[in-house]
Amino acid sequence: MLELINNTLHIIAKVSSSKCVYLLRMNNWDSEIITIYGEERDKYTLLNHSLIDLHNTGTVDSDSVKRLNAYKLLCRSNSINSVFIQDIFSIRERNESIYLVMFGSKEDQFGYEFTDKIIAIINILSFQVKEMLELKRYERVSIKNETGSQKIPGKVNELISEWEKSFNSLLEISPDIIFILDNEGNFVLINEPGLTLLEYSVDELKGKHFTQLIDAGNLNQTVKAIDEILSSDETKKFDTTFFTKYERAVRLEISGKKISRKGKIIGLIAFGRNVTVEKNYEEELKKIKPKLVEAERLINIERKRTNHQKFLVDELNRLKSEFISNLSHEFRTPLASIIGFSETIESDPDLPPEMKKEFNRVILFEGKRLAKLINEVLDISVTDESAATLVKSEFDITEVLKNVIDALKFFADEKEVELIFENPGEKILIEADKESLTKMFDELINNAIKFTDENGRVRITVSNLYRELEVIISDTGIGIPEKDLPYIFQKFYRVSRPGIEVHGAGVGLVFVKQIVDLHKGLITVQSEPGGGSSFIVRLPKFTKIEKTEVES
Repeated sequence: MLELINNTLHIIAKVSSSKCVYLLRMNNWDSEIITIYGEERDKYTLLNHSLIDLHNTGTVDSDSVKRLNAYKLLCRSNSINSVFIQDIFSIRERNESIYLVMFGSKEDQFGYEFTDKIIAIINILSFQVKEMLELKRYERVSIKNETGSQKIPGKVNELISEWEKSFNSLLEISPDIIFILDNEGNFVLINEPGLTLLEYSVDELKGKHFTQLIDAGNLNQTVKAIDEILSSDETKKFDTTFFTKYERAVRLEISGKKISRKGKIIGLIAFGRNVTVEKNYEEELKKIKPKLVEAERLINIERKRTNHQKFLVDELNRLKSEFISNLSHEFRTPLASIIGFSETIESDPDLPPEMKKEFNRVILFEGKRLAKLINEVLDISVTDESAATLVKSEFDITEVLKNVIDALKFFADEKEVELIFENPGEKILIEADKESLTKMFDELINNAIKFTDENGRVRITVSNLYRELEVIISDTGIGIPEKDLPYIFQKFYRVSRPGIEVHGAGVGLVFVKQIVDLHKGLITVQSEPGGGSSFIVRLPKFTKIEKTEVES
């Protein structure tokens, strides 16, 4: 009878996914584990002694057990997170009860849904325990009976019949497959859900050998697992694939244990959970995992690209704001001078002629400065709208550079900066837009003078290469910080020079770069703070393209 109870505990443990299940007998002074599934008895000795006090007060339930220090200690040392305890049989006159005790590894493992699912099996277990105790009582009476009455064995046979009926009911309750094999491996018993899953009738399956239903690819592994079960007293678990009557593959997770009597193996009982869907999901997951990894990598790349683009947009907006602020300041300064000196001349008819002359000179200077600023902005605007057209002609570039240098000599002399022009002494003919190149070199040389201190030098060197013209404009000025070098040709960017006020809108080098690009040329810069700067311009001397448009 105890073996039947053990099988029931086995089923309860599987249905509830419990870590350990045992039956505990308790009275006023003692506790005893009748049978246990899943763990060693000794682990629970301390807890069982603690339960005696709860039993004597009549408050044995899951919540009261959780408050015991012995239970908390058990949880810490055995990875237990939930407990279920229920009185399944009691003898009131002796204050003796038998409890079903279950432990789980998950929190709230034994909630209301669990209770509804397991209540029928617990009722069967309660009946089995009751009959076991009745059987033991009859056995004790039989020993004392001196007449050797035969009525008691008849009662025992009747009880066994009831137990078989109860066990059959238990088999039908389980949603998974439960079967028993004989010592040769043939099916002896299988529950209704198992028959439905395998698509056989009882008559078709009974007597059929276990291996006849196993997939050939899993046969050796399955036979080896069965041998391990038969050679051990413990429950073993393995996965295998069954083929149903209509050749449908069903993947099962089998837990089996041998059945023995007097040291001889008489069969095997097994519990099988259908994991076909789970295994299919696992295989599909393995297939798509590389794709998920690749998709995640592409998402990360796109995320970084988006973040970079956002950074560029934010930076462009910041530079635009600074550009507009600087441009407003540059417009206000000459306008304030022009308006102020003009109002002074207009309001004071007695102003001395020499003062009027000086005021007119300032007005003229500021007017030219304002006109230059407006022209720079307009030049940028024209190229931004992709409407820049090169009007090309053939001319001597050395002559253009000489004219630009002569025009800036007065500015250089004012700052006491030496202008040096080095050229090969021959004509260098180039086919290009003369006016735009004149403005470009004027901007570069003007900048070199502007940022060079007194007694400094600006050197313009021309080299006549095979198919290109190279112009190097070097100065001994304040230089450009290394962090600013990659951005000096970008729109709206202005080099920050603490303590130095620099006039202009900061668009000159943008215009220079656009003119060089329109001519299919190349401009680079070498510079270091305090060590001066060198702008190197390379232009093709001849090209067949008459009109070039560049998108901003």
